[in-house]
Amino acid sequence: MPLHSQGAARQKNAYGRRIPCAIDLAMRYVIVIAAIAFFLIWDGMYNQGRYLDTAVRELSHVVRYVTSKA
Repeated sequence: MPLHSQGAARQKNAYGRRIPCAIDLAMRYVIVIAAIAFFLIWDGMYNQGRYLDTAVRELSHVVRYVTSKA
């Protein structure tokens, strides 16, 4: 029986959604945000922002390369 049957359509979770796995979907965003925050804090404290600086420089090079070829 599919998730969107009549019984499941009547029930709502804490987020007001009818999908029973909405908490799982929300937790994915929390985990991704926490991982990015951990990386930024780690890079800033122990590497003086070296990896973030390199990533931004390389991304700007890629953007310049792609936009100049268009």
